[in-house]
Amino acid sequence: MAVLDRRERRIVLAITSVGAMMGPLDSTIVSVSLPVISSDLGMDYAASVWIPTAYLLALASLLLTMGRLSDIRGRRNLFVLGFAIFVLGSLLCSISQNAGQIIAFRFLQGAGASIFMATSPAILTDAFPPQERGKALGINAMAVYIGLSLGPPLGGVLTAAFGWPSIFLVNVPIGLAVIALSLLYLKEPAREVRHRPFDVSGAIAFAVGLSALLVALTLGDGLGWTSPELVAIAAVAAAGFAAFLVIEHRRGADAMLDLRLFTSNRLFALANLSTLLNYTAYFGVSFLLSFYMQRVLGLSLYLTGLVLLSMPLVMSFLSPIMGWASDRVGSRVLASGGMALVGIGLLLLSTIDAATSITTLVAYLLVLGVGMGMFSSPNTSAIMGCVPRSQLGVASGTVSTMRTVGQSLSLVIMGAVVASVVSSAVVSDIFSGAAGTSVAAEEFVSGMSLAFIVSAGIAFIGALTSLARGTPETCERTSST
Repeated sequence: MAVLDRRERRIVLAITSVGAMMGPLDSTIVSVSLPVISSDLGMDYAASVWIPTAYLLALASLLLTMGRLSDIRGRRNLFVLGFAIFVLGSLLCSISQNAGQIIAFRFLQGAGASIFMATSPAILTDAFPPQERGKALGINAMAVYIGLSLGPPLGGVLTAAFGWPSIFLVNVPIGLAVIALSLLYLKEPAREVRHRPFDVSGAIAFAVGLSALLVALTLGDGLGWTSPELVAIAAVAAAGFAAFLVIEHRRGADAMLDLRLFTSNRLFALANLSTLLNYTAYFGVSFLLSFYMQRVLGLSLYLTGLVLLSMPLVMSFLSPIMGWASDRVGSRVLASGGMALVGIGLLLLSTIDAATSITTLVAYLLVLGVGMGMFSSPNTSAIMGCVPRSQLGVASGTVSTMRTVGQSLSLVIMGAVVASVVSSAVVSDIFSGAAGTSVAAEEFVSGMSLAFIVSAGIAFIGALTSLARGTPETCERTSST
């Protein structure tokens, strides 16, 4: 690749950081707006869950595939294609007239986001010299957390001011600007001519296995966990993952995912598992609290968005500080302590009821935000510093996949726990906006509290896996071989 001057590198960083931010932002921007969307489109609880889940399902299924494809076919054109698909999906979401349309278009959105999210770190690695890549990748990672943080409050403000279609339409001008700048400034690096095959069979097996797993978890309560239909879907998931492992083992260097990163690098494996458990534990909080605050407490969209903003504000403030601290005191203690604090925050949230004050709710969210801020940067730093430079793209794709799968699992698990406690009629009324009795509100709160307790247990398990991951020195010896 031609050597870029400082101005050109900054432009590349800005372009890819927008991509790193937009993907996660659209995974969370719908959370506050779900009560309005579900009411306007006549969607019940089971259908409403699929608005965020369809997007995350596309992301989780395609991130590794698109990252590997960009290594073989080139990154610039794929990056532009991803934003084009994302813009189209966003536009179609804004004009959706029913549940089927918005769910399908959200999947299309997620497919586009998976492309530019998977290629952004690789483009940065090509553009920046070795002595500046760490800083560039750090800024790119910060953009991911900003996107996750801005989603709920931005969604609330836009929906209250302009209606829910605006949360999708805002992506259109941003996406078009990124496409134009990408065509002007992104350059494809010169590549060694090597006709390496793309691991199509591995990509299909992974997508089938993960998609079937998430579908099984999402439909489990409605179909019945022991129903023949669910057992069949679960069998497809197991077969898909088994085939993926066999294929990747046989492919070796041509595999979509180098399995040796998990089998020979304990820090990498357990830190990624901790990432999965972290997002599984906390991501669905905004989803449930948005309905709780609007349906049970009777708060407006504006106030709901402001309350939910308390957690990401703390995360944004602490993430760079904790990243800096992890370089001096180590990442394991900070990340593990952060996971434990996430569990404590979830236990505190499990105590809220119909009489809980906004001040108390914000205080509990701040505890959760401090825990997330302590965990995220140190854990990501450990993962990215635990692999050879030649595998930074694989490491980035793996972390993104774990994060996205965790987000999907969080929505599914929390939703399933709520549905196991609350009657289907009450759940449907809460999500459609028809619920108005104190009995219905109390029933929903009891289900939500149990969901937070289950999630707290997941967070405490994550704290243990983080503690068990080993030392950086051991990792460095392993990864260098």
